[in-house]
Amino acid sequence: GALYIISKSAEKRLDLYEDFPFLYRKKYFRYHNKRVMTYIMTKKTKLVPPTKRYLNIIKQGYKDCKISFKSLNSALRPLKHLSR
Repeated sequence: GALYIISKSAEKRLDLYEDFPFLYRKKYFRYHNKRVMTYIMTKKTKLVPPTKRYLNIIKQGYKDCKISFKSLNSALRPLKHLSR
């Protein structure tokens, strides 16, 4: 994964985008003595593969952060049999 430094106003925009607090809740924790926030889905949903558009956004994030695609491919493996 990747960590980003964001402003309070950016966090508020993300809250809207992520439908906080209805679809996601936030969890704060410390990492290397820094306060970190992540979104966690509040309810389990049906397992479906990401849309092609969303998957391309995820892949671009992996490229931008120079993260290996190995973990992404591994996470997508259980979804191969589901059609979109």
